[in-house]
Amino acid sequence: MSRQMFGSSVYEAAVEVNERQPERLVDRLKHHVDLEGARIAVLGLAFKPQTDDIRNSRAIPVIELLREYGAEVVAYDPVANDPMRERIPAVEYATTAKAALSDSDGAVVVTDWDEFAALDDAFDEMATPVVVDGRRIVERRDGITYDGLTW
Repeated sequence: MSRQMFGSSVYEAAVEVNERQPERLVDRLKHHVDLEGARIAVLGLAFKPQTDDIRNSRAIPVIELLREYGAEVVAYDPVANDPMRERIPAVEYATTAKAALSDSDGAVVVTDWDEFAALDDAFDEMATPVVVDGRRIVERRDGITYDGLTW
């Protein structure tokens, strides 16, 4: 096998794994929460922290999957709420992470904003404190069902 062919197949495999990450995140949440009718907080809408750029944001397929499973989505990002609201107007947008978490049945962390790592007490506001952390920035602690993966 040529080096170029090997490099190409590794790249294609990496792209495929990356493309499946939103599905993996939602599947992990489904292990803990029945999504039909559940209120799910989606934390982080931007492609990466410190920007409002939602192009290629993993939050888009996550929100779409959650809605397909019948979840009520409440989304929050420190700066990308407005661009995402233009892209997906049919979900609720919270003004703070704490408001998104309040009375939610589960939460997913999609973008690794520093603000999300410091939420600790806000998770106590959840109806069911289940957090699937796609960035592994939330501290595991008693009182939270935590499931982390990194993409």
